[in-house]
Amino acid sequence: MNTASKKTVSNRLTFRMPALLCAAAALALGALPNLRADGSKVHALVNFEVSDEYLTPRGMLVQNKGLTYQQLLLGFVDLYQGGSGELIDDVTFVPGVWADFTSRPIAIHVKGKGAADWVETDPIAGLSIKFAKVMKLDVTYTAFDMHILDIGTSQHLGSFALNPYISYWKELDGKATAAANFNVPSSGYTDIGIDPGCKEGAWKFDAPLRMLLPEKNFYGTHFAKKSTVGLYEIGAKGTVPLDFMPKGYGFWSFHIGIKYMKFVDKNLQHLALGGGFGSPISGNTQVYAGFSTFF
Repeated sequence: MNTASKKTVSNRLTFRMPALLCAAAALALGALPNLRADGSKVHALVNFEVSDEYLTPRGMLVQNKGLTYQQLLLGFVDLYQGGSGELIDDVTFVPGVWADFTSRPIAIHVKGKGAADWVETDPIAGLSIKFAKVMKLDVTYTAFDMHILDIGTSQHLGSFALNPYISYWKELDGKATAAANFNVPSSGYTDIGIDPGCKEGAWKFDAPLRMLLPEKNFYGTHFAKKSTVGLYEIGAKGTVPLDFMPKGYGFWSFHIGIKYMKFVDKNLQHLALGGGFGSPISGNTQVYAGFSTFF
């Protein structure tokens, strides 16, 4: 699966913001937490997660043998805080890095020579803007640096939000899926999702729901005609704070969850496992658990 040099843009929107190469916007509605209650202008979020496989949001099953270990580190740097009654409440710079490791090494080269347990490294840089205490615009750039199967670096613009959203992703150069194996041109897709939640005692429960609507060439038409819906995703996640951690060591929590992806597009069914050269699959279930800490 050769997806060398791919660029993608995500646009989570109810409006558009012009940029040099593309538009990227994220709008989240509802109460937004104040990350700076202690007055600090710099915070960090660390997340460690273990899963039974590596399943990308686009339905690519990168690894399904052994265990997958994924780490996320995000920084939050306060650039601006507005006064009472101002339209812009807050502007935050968000740098970070995400990495994936596996307990069962994956071939480094397509022909199977060599193997690596360090699968991927994704540097992240973003800007978050809060409006009127009820809306948040997130613009995030991510480069997907794959260390396996001769997959090149994939560069993206993306967004982060946990509230109801509509998200648009646009490939600027190359492919973000295994459709690259069949010379499919750059394309894009739209995500429609929501993450309802509730609290029971110390636990917070979420039930994320998402639908991916691909454009014609996102998964290609090598195996079948394009479907209106590419995939559905449904999940459940529980998070509990670890209050026994001493003050000064950050705010710790434990989470555990499960998600199921139903692959509707027949081209995705063929591409999901084996990059279009294996047996098609109609869906996949993933379980995961991990720890987070916020400083």
